[in-house]
Parts: sequence; C-alpha cells; structure tokens
Amino acid sequence: MHRLPSVIGQMISGPCGRVGTSACAEGNGRRDHHGLFTTSTALAVAGLLSAMCGGAAVLRAEEPVSWQEVSRVRPGQSRVVPALWGNMPKLNPRGKVKILDVDGPGVVSTFHVCNFGPGAGFSGNTPGAQSVLVRVCYDHQSTPAIEMPLMDFLGDIQCQSDLFNTVYMTKVKHSHNFRLPMPFRQHITIELENPSEEKLAAYTDVQWEKLDRIPDDCGYLRTDYRSGTFEASKPLVLCELNRPATIVAHWLQYESEKSVRGEQLCEGDHQIFLDGDTEPTLNYLGSEDAYGFSWGFQHGVQWDGRCAIVKLENLKPSGSRVAALRCRVDDAIRFQKSCRWVLTYENDPHAARNLGPLPIPYRHCVYYYAQD
Repeated sequence: MHRLPSVIGQMISGPCGRVGTSACAEGNGRRDHHGLFTTSTALAVAGLLSAMCGGAAVLRAEEPVSWQEVSRVRPGQSRVVPALWGNMPKLNPRGKVKILDVDGPGVVSTFHVCNFGPGAGFSGNTPGAQSVLVRVCYDHQSTPAIEMPLMDFLGDIQCQSDLFNTVYMTKVKHSHNFRLPMPFRQHITIELENPSEEKLAAYTDVQWEKLDRIPDDCGYLRTDYRSGTFEASKPLVLCELNRPATIVAHWLQYESEKSVRGEQLCEGDHQIFLDGDTEPTLNYLGSEDAYGFSWGFQHGVQWDGRCAIVKLENLKPSGSRVAALRCRVDDAIRFQKSCRWVLTYENDPHAARNLGPLPIPYRHCVYYYAQD
C-alpha cells in the first residue's frame, strides 16, 4: 500500500497566497517533505493520481505521459466496485442503494455512471432520472459532504448537457465519468436515492485506491449546490463558504425568455470576495469570462479540456438556456477564511433592464476541498 501525498492539502493551505497556483515551487524538480513533486497546487487528475501512486512528476491534463510513467510498477492495490446491475440491489421507486461502502484510508479516483432510464431504455432524460440524488459521507459523519442531484454532480445538468470532455468530468454517449479525487481516512459511503415512482435501470462502478494513510493537511471533496430563481436587478449569491478551502471546479446554468443565445444573460459580472475583502478579490466582467470564453456564449457547445459550454438551448418564443463548466486545473481559488461569490448586473443596467423583472431560473455548483 502507499500514501496519498499532501498535494490536496497544499491546495487548501499553501503558505504562498490564497488564489491560484503556489509561488513556492522552484522548478519541476522540487519535492516536499513526503518526497513528492509540488510544482503546482492546482493539479490535473493525471498528475495527482500519479503522485498518489509513487511520487511521479506532476502531469498537465494535455501533456503526453512518458514511457517511464506508463511502464512503472508501483505498490498499492486498485479496486472497482460495481452496482445496480445483475443480481445487485436496484434503484427501485422511492428506494436507496449504497453503491460504495468501504473502510479507508483510501481515495476514489473514478466514478463511472451510465444514463438512467425506465426499464431498459437508458433514455437518460426522464423526470425520474433527473431526480436521482447522490450523497457522499466521509468517516461516519451523519451530514453528507455532497448531497445533490446525481446528474448535476456529474456535470450532466438536468440530464440535458451536450456531450463534452474536460479533465475532471466527461459526458460521452450513454455515460459519464467523474475524476475529481475523493480521499477519505476512515470510511466512505456513496448512496443514491430515487425519490420518484419510476423504476430506473442503470449501472455504476467506482474505482478506488487503498492507501496506508492520508496526510493531515489533505481535504475532503465537498460541494456547494444551489438552485432557484433571481431577478437581474438584484445581486445573487451563488456560493458562500466560511472555512479554509480550495475551489477546483464549478458550473452555472441559467435561462431567460428575454435572452437570445445567452445574450444579456452573459453580461452579469462574477465577483468573488475572499477572506472578508470588501472589494472583489476576483472580478470577472461577464459570465463568459468567468468560464474561459469571450463575447458571450453564442457560438455554442465547445470545450478546451478545462472550460466547456455544455448547453445552449433555444426556448420559445425567443429565449435560451445556457450552462458552462470550468475545471480549475491551473488556477484553483484558494482562501483561508471565507468565500462569497456574487452574480451582479450592476455594471450593465442595460442588460438588467432588457432581462426585465421575470424570475430567472438557475442552478450553480462549486466543487471544493476542505479539511473539516
């Protein structure tokens, strides 16, 4: 067995600043006290997992893996746990199933989930499929660290995202892959609940790695998930956290009858206030900029491995629904006390007037690591 290095902990509590990558790394060869490379605090999954498995150099998401890395024989033991298929418990109407229930220490590396649907249809887009919930509890805690609609958690928002490919989340035909690591010290349970009357057919598998220990400064993967409606004339709090943490991914979906191909909607600024700052610590002038794009979302579904427009739908008579995802591989948001994330149209009153007083439905999720 082997140890999980403290790279996740460095993402949370690195001494060299609050936002983005660490300024402490001195070239690609510097190692921490665990003997592992610490080139960046916001690591791509390939780099993080390779470091977990024996101290290999950090890899960027698009960098080719060396032949030395591919051929390396490491200590440890990988395990895959399937669920919901064959003679295994099914996700019946009003039912719950634990798809993973194991003792640690360990880390979940991949969460693979096919489309859900009634019977054997696997349509992936029914009211029942949209309503399935996921709950993740660490170390026998009674309050879930993650509790939200399963497909939203996977980036397939309301089961209607287009196919997309990013380093932490992908949607392929009939299936999804989630790769943000979930370390745990004593125990982890991943439970699915079907609150609907539909009898859903599906299957999942979870790959996890058995470890010797988790360093004290490593955090647990958590989510801040919100949904509801807002008016463009009033600021909307998208996320509020009051603990040291590191944000590694986030997505936003919103819609309006007054927005053609996401225009006007995209004009809202994303202002992120860290550690009690009264002025925005991170200030994105427009939603598309907060998600790595420019001049709106009008060009439709696209991605670069880290940023993705996963949805651009026309709504009758002349509106639209937009969803975008960002994986912060190189630019994680780190803070020591608090984070308050606000969407506001205060700098574009023209867009606010055009959107009018009609409620704007939205969903928003932040994925972050925190120690408690």
